[in-house]
Amino acid sequence: MTCSNMWTTGLLFFIGTLITLRVFKSLHLRSQLPPGPSGLPIVGNLLQLPTNRPWLIFDKWTKQYGPIFYLNVAGQNIVVLGTHKAAADLLDRRSNIYSDRPNYVVLNILTGGMHWAFTQADNLWKKQRRGVHEALSAQTAKEYFPYQETESIIMVDQLLTDPENFADHFQRASTSLTLSIVYGWPPILSSTHPTVLQIDQFNRRLLQAAALGSSWVEFEYFKWMNYLPKWMCRWRRDAEENFDRDSALLEGLSMDVQKQMDAGVETTAIANKLLRDTDSQFEAAWNSATVYAAGAETTSGQLAWFLQAMILYPEIQRLAQEELDSVVGPDRLPTFHDYESLPYIRATVKEVLRWRSVTPLGLPHRLSQDDYYEGYILPKDTICFANIWSLHHDSKLFGHDAEHFNPRRFFNADGKLDFSVADTRNEGHFGYGFGKRICPGQHVANNSLFIHIAFLLWAFNITPEVDADGNTRLPDPLQCIEGLTIRPTPFRCNIVARRADVTDIVAQAKVERIHQESI
Repeated sequence: MTCSNMWTTGLLFFIGTLITLRVFKSLHLRSQLPPGPSGLPIVGNLLQLPTNRPWLIFDKWTKQYGPIFYLNVAGQNIVVLGTHKAAADLLDRRSNIYSDRPNYVVLNILTGGMHWAFTQADNLWKKQRRGVHEALSAQTAKEYFPYQETESIIMVDQLLTDPENFADHFQRASTSLTLSIVYGWPPILSSTHPTVLQIDQFNRRLLQAAALGSSWVEFEYFKWMNYLPKWMCRWRRDAEENFDRDSALLEGLSMDVQKQMDAGVETTAIANKLLRDTDSQFEAAWNSATVYAAGAETTSGQLAWFLQAMILYPEIQRLAQEELDSVVGPDRLPTFHDYESLPYIRATVKEVLRWRSVTPLGLPHRLSQDDYYEGYILPKDTICFANIWSLHHDSKLFGHDAEHFNPRRFFNADGKLDFSVADTRNEGHFGYGFGKRICPGQHVANNSLFIHIAFLLWAFNITPEVDADGNTRLPDPLQCIEGLTIRPTPFRCNIVARRADVTDIVAQAKVERIHQESI
């Protein structure tokens, strides 16, 4: 027998033994695990795993099997939490053992294991996250108000001349703001900036690698693929090449901030704060990149869902505009000084995050030790998903109209904006996650959505597309572009200035803002 044949035989024996042991262990535990759909031998529920909009299938399975159900996906134990109580009981109240992430194979190669949103809950993660929490606290987030107002002005200005490409303008605003906050960049006026395109491609690779079922090597019974020689693994070679290229780019962005610091230039840039807190340029660069990756994609997606809601629910748009007209008036743009006086706009922010969260399955949590819940055993290394979609559309939490867009649900009987759901930290929704893995950028995200939505509704009437025959064409709010985050399937609408002088007011505000920033 040749060495090659011996190596192959040994590998196959190792794989067969590993799978056999896992199958026997799974069979032994099955009666103690939560209920769930029955699967096939060895592969379990792999072939039943939904490839499109899994949150909808999981929602049906929650109704069928109960608030917590179990899946065996090629040897990987997965539980899906479909109710507020189950998600809060485990991911919040037992966060000490539910704060790990899956051991992503491809994603860890793409990031060198340095993207703290997806890394294990180790000492490095704690250190990185602590620094980011300080840089994105509710108080510190107020430092970014001028950036957010500037991006809103530019966004509206672009929509006035090119309303059809609203998705591009939302993405530019989101990307530009994040670059300003993280790296101290001035506003970018084009979403085709070469550095921006490179970073966005990096971000999309991460989101794809982190999506459920993105690569077979992530499944327990196929982990052996991780031990194959590199020449047999195109996926590994591609991931390593992308890491080298992306890391050089991200380290360069961080180094630019360091050079400014060395020259005595002080900014509010997050990279500035993170560089001061560590001796490792590499660590600081990837910490900054994690903040960028989290912020650049999500806000633009939520704005697209907001626009769709305004088309489908014109009465909501009218009520929000009435509030803006009463508080702000027609002669100036909204500002953050209007925040307390615009409760309906603030409620609209909460509602868009509830109605269509860009992360309907949230991010997976990994159990770091055996646990027991409601009479069931949950083995160590079980991956836990909170089905945010199910929680956000639960009529017991949000009323009989939970399927619909209605900001009024956040007001009490006295007309005060104070309704919230337990365990949401007064957010009123679960879109920012749970426990120690809650999104640290939630304050910046809320502020961005507030000012962008206020600007959009102050400046424009948003109506459905009407075809050549006079028929109204409404978008389907269940159709979306999928990944770890989702956004609406491309749709068309009419975005028209509400008043003739909107263009002049916005142009003047843009000139004044650019002049202020040049001083």
